[in-house]
Amino acid sequence: MTAILDDAQRIARQPGRSLADLAAMAAAIELSDEELAELLRVDPERPYGRRVLLDGEYLEAMIARWTPGMPCAPHDHGQSSGVVRLLRGAADHVRWQVRDDGLHRAAEERVEAGHVMSCGPQMVHSMGDGGADEPLVTLHFYMGPIPHMMVYDLDEQRTYKVSGGCGAWIPHDQPELIDAMRDGIHRSL
Repeated sequence: MTAILDDAQRIARQPGRSLADLAAMAAAIELSDEELAELLRVDPERPYGRRVLLDGEYLEAMIARWTPGMPCAPHDHGQSSGVVRLLRGAADHVRWQVRDDGLHRAAEERVEAGHVMSCGPQMVHSMGDGGADEPLVTLHFYMGPIPHMMVYDLDEQRTYKVSGGCGAWIPHDQPELIDAMRDGIHRSL
């Protein structure tokens, strides 16, 4: 894993760095079941158990083991751009649009292991385990730090600004991770 993180950091530090370069690097990653077993965290109380692998000036990297039947909340990644490589399983992925009258589904797709998704700085999306034979495992690389994210509560119609160290859920049990909250759906707070 060290060599993978070194390659990703090298790409993220380059002048004129490219999300396409990071995606190409992510597409070539193969991890054995043994390597994954050492990295994964399971969290049945959250949409995924996560392990931050790198939290640097140019790059953040994390690996996630998704909880079946519990998709994450719609969210953005602050001003960061990134890629998500599906290592195992399949994902149900939804892209959303923030409009004056709320959050609307813009596109839905099922993606399989091996697929690399790009996430731009204004993209709002959600995903969850797609019910394949293997649990969903994803590897995430974000260029630039994520100081905060917008997370949307569809049931309560609220927007939360959460710390970048929070996952893609509303941390009711960790209120210190909530920077701001406002009724309604908003692009920013």
